[in-house]
Amino acid sequence: MSSLLPLSFASPMLLGSLLLLALIWWLLRVTPPRPEIEVFPPLKILAKVLESEVTPRKTPWWVLLMRLAMAAMVILALADPVLNYVVRLANGSGPLVIVVDNGWPSARIFESQMRTANSLIDEAEKGGRILYIAATAAQPSAEAGPFDPTTARKVLATVEPRPVASERGRVLGKIAGLVKGKAGTTVAFLSDGVSLSGDEAAFKSIDTSDLDNFIWFMPKPSSFAAITSVANTADALDIEVANYGPAAMVTIAAFDGKGRRIGETQLVPSGQTGHAILSAPFELRNDVQAVVIEGQKLSAATYVLDETLRRKRVALISGSEYDEGQPLLAPLYYIRKAIEPFADIVDPKSAEIAAGLKEAFESRPSVIIIADVGTIPEAAAAALQQFIENGGILIRFAGPRLAAADEDLFLPVTLRKGERMLGGSMSWTEPQHVAEFPKDGPFAGLTAPDNVTVSRQVLAEPNADTGAQTWASLADGTQLVTAVSRGKGRIVLFHVAPQATWSNLPISGSFVDMLRQTIRLSSGTGGAEGLNGTAFLKPWRTIGAGGALGPAPSDAKPLPIIAGKTPVASIENPPGLYGSDEGAAALNLLQSGTVLQAALPPTMAAKVESRDYVSDENRSLKGILLAIAAIILILDGLAMILMNRRPMFARAAITAALAIVLLPILLTSNGMAQDSDARPGDAEAIAAISVTRLAFIKTGSAETDKVTMEGLQGLTYYLTDKTTLEPADPVGVDAETDELAFYPLLYWPVDPDAPMPSDKALARVDAYMQAGGSVLFDTRDQGGSSFSLIDDASPANTRLRAMLGAMNVPPLEPVPDDHVLTKSFYLLKEFPGRYSGSPLWVEQVLDTVSRADRPVRTGDGVSPILITGNDFASAWALDENGEPLYPTEPDDAEQRIMALRAGVNIVMYMLTGNYKSDQVHIPSLLERLGQ
Repeated sequence: MSSLLPLSFASPMLLGSLLLLALIWWLLRVTPPRPEIEVFPPLKILAKVLESEVTPRKTPWWVLLMRLAMAAMVILALADPVLNYVVRLANGSGPLVIVVDNGWPSARIFESQMRTANSLIDEAEKGGRILYIAATAAQPSAEAGPFDPTTARKVLATVEPRPVASERGRVLGKIAGLVKGKAGTTVAFLSDGVSLSGDEAAFKSIDTSDLDNFIWFMPKPSSFAAITSVANTADALDIEVANYGPAAMVTIAAFDGKGRRIGETQLVPSGQTGHAILSAPFELRNDVQAVVIEGQKLSAATYVLDETLRRKRVALISGSEYDEGQPLLAPLYYIRKAIEPFADIVDPKSAEIAAGLKEAFESRPSVIIIADVGTIPEAAAAALQQFIENGGILIRFAGPRLAAADEDLFLPVTLRKGERMLGGSMSWTEPQHVAEFPKDGPFAGLTAPDNVTVSRQVLAEPNADTGAQTWASLADGTQLVTAVSRGKGRIVLFHVAPQATWSNLPISGSFVDMLRQTIRLSSGTGGAEGLNGTAFLKPWRTIGAGGALGPAPSDAKPLPIIAGKTPVASIENPPGLYGSDEGAAALNLLQSGTVLQAALPPTMAAKVESRDYVSDENRSLKGILLAIAAIILILDGLAMILMNRRPMFARAAITAALAIVLLPILLTSNGMAQDSDARPGDAEAIAAISVTRLAFIKTGSAETDKVTMEGLQGLTYYLTDKTTLEPADPVGVDAETDELAFYPLLYWPVDPDAPMPSDKALARVDAYMQAGGSVLFDTRDQGGSSFSLIDDASPANTRLRAMLGAMNVPPLEPVPDDHVLTKSFYLLKEFPGRYSGSPLWVEQVLDTVSRADRPVRTGDGVSPILITGNDFASAWALDENGEPLYPTEPDDAEQRIMALRAGVNIVMYMLTGNYKSDQVHIPSLLERLGQ
């Protein structure tokens, strides 16, 4: 590839053919036009006797020029010229500093940033300038330069979008120190377009004395959205969305931990923020692990949820009944009001404690709150003990009954009998205020209420463990809240009554916060992080720069959990889930109330120049040059006809030329006017349905389509040999134009390098599946990762998720052991292909339990979609002699046989449906076998 200013040629050697123009000029110049031919009517000759006719000896100069231009256009077109867009730098020899904004918003424009940065390096190389390169979301220890152009390109290749916020101030300060005293410096700042709170201070700190020019690159106006918070309310998920740019409708979907789609909603943000409501049953909402804005490959478009955001089910038990006309005196009134916004409340109907607890256990609560109960009945003690040891939380409140009760196993501390009176006529002490909450306790971060006083309480017998068991205390050091761990759960005791008779705590806002924090401890994380200072949770699943939730990168570090402090996503701790599958804490990128605004060029003493990013639309000039050559050819022909005085032929030539120019336009218009979904003729339809054949969706990649055709041809051979089915030769179909209904199964190899299917093609395939057809998607990437709807994955997996985002895809699951697919022809346990590690995903079956009278799992018809990453086609590919064309990985003949059997089962499943699950035939079959 050679370059001439912004013009490059793919075949520059052909430009040498321009030397032939001299030879063409000489040939045209010495060759006169063809003599004029005349008929021999004598009278006509006599009529022209007096005319002086001259036959030119040379070609006219303007015809010569036109033909030379036509030859030049053809030669230039064959050299395949491309018009490149480059960045021009101001004249200068000082250093060039390239700052790449690679924070989370850069994922949408990163290719433009890289093109621009490489173009800047090219220009700096021409000017002999040294280079500095820095990324605003890189490790602080990353080297910034100086670099020569070759090294700079290598350093630039290591820069990638990061799912964290940029640190512009730190990076600009680092760069300022490196170039201090170097006159003629040019800074090119490749902005991601989103403003940060410290931008003004960061740019003002730059020393402009050595700065000649500051180039600010800004992406073109666009629109995207990010999720800033999710709240699990009583009826739905309340999703707060921050909008950037013009408001546009977004689709928000919720996924569980297995990547299954739970629900979706749509939102058009009004202004800079908006709230989307995703309604779903309580149980489904508690299974949500990630909420995703579809179609926006940004880390801020994915929001993860942990157990703290699960809506807890809380059972309320009371040991006393109060008049309904005096609800404020009821033991559970203030508790109910405090937890209603963030918990589902279960009210057992029975007033008897043991029976009420039995009803509560049937609802499977996370927390049980017992108010004013002296002793737990023995009939419920064993079940309550098991509930706590399995991870449940028991919260108890003091009251007259508890103060008078004997020793109870379901208390965190041993209580003194009786109540302590404060501020009464028989007491020397005043009502006590609440002391500051311990910094290493679960209430750390909450402000101790200064307007809350306690006049009555139950006291704990002091021992060596009392201090560690105290979560909150009064100003005199006596206990307000104590707790103890039992197995995986806890017992928590409030040493005051839940009514406003012993304290005004129940009518304060602190009461709500304390109950919320206590109930949150029923999460899988156990809440242990808040009890002993700082804990560290290992990274489990993190959000990538493209918004996919997947395995944590190797450079992610454990997340420190400090009581009372909200962790913030950083380069070392990217957003995601920290912990394990037994319990994890969520770390998200943005906080509630975040507003996204466009970044503006900085104001500084140096000259600031705003530019657009280098476009990726490098324009090929080959077609334009050939079109110009064709026009010149037509004009040359018309000129020759007119010069030979043939008006009739001239009119015909003009008509033909217009037809040549207008015919493509007319054909295009006619094609657009036709119905793109028009069905073929009856003869074609009859030919297509008269025999069963396998089909695949053409990807546009010749190599991929070749392997797919060979694979389906090999499976056709195997079906013919092993079954009574004799399919015809397989065919490739165009999803956008061909009729799909003729084929029971479409195999679609997902090729990330092929063009993205059009919306029309995806819509037609979606309609095909809705009408009863089935599509087998094969990402062929098991060597890289396996399919998941939210896992970070290979490019093929990412492409498949983008395609499925435009379709109505049902909930999916790996093929269960008792699915019809495992026994539709052969008895199979897995579905290998060229690889063997990826499961085969199918529509989730509603009947999830096998029964004795139905040995296979039934479903609602045939699954419209199957997904694998095992590369079936390469394993199926056989020649006419049955010899394999491609090796398996590992190279195992048994694996290939199992892959072919898997293909047979899939085809039989598509053709027969759930025939194998229908047991109506069993009696007659057994009778025929003599059993």
